[in-house]
Amino acid sequence: MVKVSAELPRNDDGRINLPLWADQLCDTHDHLQSAQIEAAGSALAAGHPDLLPIGVELAEMVADLNMDQAAVMAAMIYRAAREQRIGHAELVELVGDDAANIANQVAAMATASLLEMSNSPLIEKEQGDQVENVKRLLVSMIQDPRVAVLKLAERVLALRRAKSYEPARRMRIAQEASGIFAPLAGRLGIWQLKWELEDLALRYTEEEAYQSIARHLRGKRTEREVQMEHIIDQVRGLLRGHGIDAVVYGRAKHIYSIWRKMQSKGVTFDQVYDVRAVRVVVGTLAECYAALGVLHAAWQHIPSEFDDYIANPKENGYQSIHTAVTAADGRTLEVQIRTVAMHEDAELGVCAHWSYKDGAAEDGSFAAKMDWLRQVMEWHDDLGGTQSLRALLAHRVSEDRIYISTPKGHVIDLPRGATGLDFAYRVHTDIGHSARHVRVNGVEAPLNRVLENGQQVEIVTRDGAEPQRDWLEPELGFVMTDRARAKLYSHFRNLALPLQIEIGRRALLDKLAALGWSETSDTELQGLASELGKQDSDAMWRAVGAGECSAVAAVLKFLAARPNHEQLNLPGIDDDEFPVSIRYRIEVENRDGMLRDITALIGDLQLPLTGTTARVSNPPQQAIITVDVTISGWLQCVKFISLLGLIEGVIEVRRNTV
Repeated sequence: MVKVSAELPRNDDGRINLPLWADQLCDTHDHLQSAQIEAAGSALAAGHPDLLPIGVELAEMVADLNMDQAAVMAAMIYRAAREQRIGHAELVELVGDDAANIANQVAAMATASLLEMSNSPLIEKEQGDQVENVKRLLVSMIQDPRVAVLKLAERVLALRRAKSYEPARRMRIAQEASGIFAPLAGRLGIWQLKWELEDLALRYTEEEAYQSIARHLRGKRTEREVQMEHIIDQVRGLLRGHGIDAVVYGRAKHIYSIWRKMQSKGVTFDQVYDVRAVRVVVGTLAECYAALGVLHAAWQHIPSEFDDYIANPKENGYQSIHTAVTAADGRTLEVQIRTVAMHEDAELGVCAHWSYKDGAAEDGSFAAKMDWLRQVMEWHDDLGGTQSLRALLAHRVSEDRIYISTPKGHVIDLPRGATGLDFAYRVHTDIGHSARHVRVNGVEAPLNRVLENGQQVEIVTRDGAEPQRDWLEPELGFVMTDRARAKLYSHFRNLALPLQIEIGRRALLDKLAALGWSETSDTELQGLASELGKQDSDAMWRAVGAGECSAVAAVLKFLAARPNHEQLNLPGIDDDEFPVSIRYRIEVENRDGMLRDITALIGDLQLPLTGTTARVSNPPQQAIITVDVTISGWLQCVKFISLLGLIEGVIEVRRNTV
């Protein structure tokens, strides 16, 4: 639910009672100094009274995140700094160098939108400006995370007040919040801001859904509160009976999380909200596992819903035990178990740093969050601008994790959907570059095999091997992690120009030859280069070889300009439409398992196989294999011949007549 700011103390004339408000704020947050806060408020009240309510509300939000004095002071005068109502020298005199610099850094980010919301394509300069805006935000976060906290809080405040804005402005603010700021708040662990950003943004981006869920929540509030109090008493009693002193409370589901689950699972409000959830906060690590044992002994647990993020923390340092049980009334109860320190870090994220800066346990989590931001910046640089920074950021903050073990028992976390090649690059860049296939639970598999949680994976490498250009093709599914993609882009972008041209030329021409276009004229190639926005064929080869242009997409564009019968030229086929049976002649090294690998690929692609032959050729170290498969379209055709070419020992692939 959207948080409503507490009522401010006011004088008889309706003005904010600054001394009383400052005292109340500092009583709640005893590390703050009321005199300086009151003085800043008085200066706003005297010179810019319209900015005082904004300053007070923003300061309260930042103080509630346990931020330090400078951050709270920066929040007080932020709007004045942004609108340049007060000069820098006067700001420094009023709130000090530290607070003035924080406010000015946040104000500098407000000069342009981070996202372009129109349907018209951006010109190159606008794209560059927006990338730089996001980069500037990330760099500021790394240099001083207080800037990030204030920026995120300021966006919450903007959304709270957005109801009175013009519709286009309101929508832009909401889309920025859902696309950039809410994910960043979550990745930095500042859940208090993340939830409100998500709920407030949903109010404007999906107004009908938001209002419907809000009405349901209001209608069921009393009933739910009674039920939750009963289950909390049960959990607290069970733990107390085993000598565990725990704080137990219900976890409210936010409107956005309810809406997202309804969308992803295709269920109704009642099916989502019927799941009860509690959080158990204990004093020590040992008590976390003791509490888990008590609850699992009392109620049947649901194995598929168990995750131990204490033993295997999330990438951002998050630690907690997640489980689900069938409670005494036969209904599901979700439970999170964590220590006080884990809870503070989970709720406040980087903000917890200012609660106990000298705490060694906190420093590791804080460093993990900052390291993540640095990785995003490094990967975007490695990608050379070929991937939107916004898309990269959005992808990185929304990943579900799986845990894969090495043969030596080390556990490595990866985003769900990661492949064997992603795993190789996660282990080490050199391992990824020289990988040839993987063994999953002891069984050989291709590098683009999607991994599942709990599997054991071993990478099989070959000395001197180089990365394959087709690993970068999205349609072939070899890499989905930003780390692996960035390492591959970096490799191909740093090759010498003649080598880039040759790699690109072979990537395109080999595919066209395999499809039956062994001869392509200069005119045809120049036409394709023009379609791809390149000056000539050499520029096209270089773009493909450097990874800036998809070879698969280029081939499909080439084929789309020609009727099917012109390409297939198959006897007895008068129809231009797919599906169609095609015979492929595959020249290979004569090694054990080659035919098995080819038929396994056909099975993975779910291609109907209608015939196959194999014979040893001259010299006997080579063989010729033919396969007859039914193809449903050109994309499937290009994927098949591309993946065939990546099987170890395949020398040449050519389409043949049936």
